[in-house]
Amino acid sequence: MNTPRFNRHENMDSVTLSRTMDLISDLSIIERCDAYNVINMLNGAFDGFDYSEQIVQDKLIGQLANGGNTYLAKEILEVAEIIKSYPKYA
Repeated sequence: MNTPRFNRHENMDSVTLSRTMDLISDLSIIERCDAYNVINMLNGAFDGFDYSEQIVQDKLIGQLANGGNTYLAKEILEVAEIIKSYPKYA
């Protein structure tokens, strides 16, 4: 399966860049949270990889929402939706 690509330098503004970095940081400090896959996919956005579909389907989103981190789950989904909207290239 080929992961869609986008030009991060042309499409991702500083606000989304900052939000993505904050999410990675927030996920890294949650104890007993297996966030490695989502952290890895968010890091991929810095290289122009669109993992938005996989992020939305990741079990972590439900775990966060059910575990009292609804705001964090919502933020991750919002950033994934932004990334999904970027024009893709082959």
